[in-house]
Amino acid sequence: MLKALRRAVIVWLGGFPDTWSAIRHIREIDDADSKAFVLSEAVKHLYHAIGADDILHQEKNGIWLFRGKPLTSVEVSQLREEANYLRGMKLWHVIKLDIRYQLGKKMFEDARVKDDIVWGQLLTYLDDIVRTRLQNMK
Repeated sequence: MLKALRRAVIVWLGGFPDTWSAIRHIREIDDADSKAFVLSEAVKHLYHAIGADDILHQEKNGIWLFRGKPLTSVEVSQLREEANYLRGMKLWHVIKLDIRYQLGKKMFEDARVKDDIVWGQLLTYLDDIVRTRLQNMK
């Protein structure tokens, strides 16, 4: 009885008493932008499992942190050596050129819809993130 009353009050106030009623409502919406917004908000937490403290960064005092913990000078030196080694590898150069070629082809030759260009731009951004990280590790 109490559960039914609770449900009735929620519906009367314009809310959704359970997840499935909210999903049914979203399916009935004709506005694609609203649906995309709701979907983005619903899955945002799935892709933000990594926070700003989890990535490698250098504090203003010069200390390097990774996953919220300070790195020793030996660990920093090792990361720099690995970055230099990766940048000098012929395979890395081949992969970078292949990625850039495939991105350009997808965005400028094979693009059929706006989303093809958008995801090509996102992957170009990803390529820039990798190059910037390696460059900053000098």
